[in-house]
Amino acid sequence: MEGGDSGLSGEPQVRLSGAPDRCAGRVEVLHEHLWGTVCDDTWGLRQAQVLCAHLGCGRALEAPGAARYGRGSGPIWLDDVTCSGDEPDLFRCAHRTWGEHNCHHGEDAGVVCAGNSSSGEVRLAAGPHLCAGRVEVLHEGRWGTVCEHGWDLRDAQVVCRQLGCGPALEAPGRARF
Repeated sequence: MEGGDSGLSGEPQVRLSGAPDRCAGRVEVLHEHLWGTVCDDTWGLRQAQVLCAHLGCGRALEAPGAARYGRGSGPIWLDDVTCSGDEPDLFRCAHRTWGEHNCHHGEDAGVVCAGNSSSGEVRLAAGPHLCAGRVEVLHEGRWGTVCEHGWDLRDAQVVCRQLGCGPALEAPGRARF
């Protein structure tokens, strides 16, 4: 088992896919510039809690396996993930060597987090996945857009960090989404 270094430059990247809520879905991790999945072997609430906390999504409610949020594609990067519960992110938990597994995508791990409404709610809408799209903010119970005037990569970095999406790659304007 290894742990600690994720093999990524910069902050480890993780996202949730296959669900309409940013705080629920199939667990996907970026390694060697490829998004892949996490096997559900040893996957449980302790691992889900570390992930939910890392994403700013509150406490873990469920740790579903068996590809509840659909079968992923690409590599299965992590298997036998074991967390103590004190790790700052999933990549600090013990796990098999990257890419070493005895799983198939029918065993992709998922998570359901409580969500976190204590901070300003922000989401990305109309994009190809949960970490790309038009920036929207919740104000007085209504979702609205953000004007692009003065919007740049630094602003996009803040949103990406808040959503647990890793570093921003671009900050397109002109109503791209």
